[in-house]
Amino acid sequence: MSERIEIESNVMDDRHTSGYLEIKVFNPADKTRTALKKLAIWWGLSILSILIPVFHFVLVPLFFFLGFFFARKGYMSEGQVLSGQTACPHCGTEIKVGKGELNWPVTEICQSCARVVRMEKKEA
Repeated sequence: MSERIEIESNVMDDRHTSGYLEIKVFNPADKTRTALKKLAIWWGLSILSILIPVFHFVLVPLFFFLGFFFARKGYMSEGQVLSGQTACPHCGTEIKVGKGELNWPVTEICQSCARVVRMEKKEA
């Protein structure tokens, strides 16, 4: 179930703009499912890399430990950003926010001025 929240965007100065994000907040079961999925993907890559001569000495342990890293990161995520929109506080260009992990503050790069736009929940 998705939820629409109002956000405030800034570029690390006094200028602010408003916007919104469509988000899905994870419950503990969703977090566990996401973590196990990421672990399975990375461990699958680890198993497949056994077949690569010479490089398997590096790739197998790398993918094995990356599985733990990304599984933990997925479990710690608050949810998922489904979509959103705001305006760049610096140049005023419309910024469309794509799908990604929900970790506050959400950041997006303005394609017009190349500034990092930070989005945070609007204080009520």
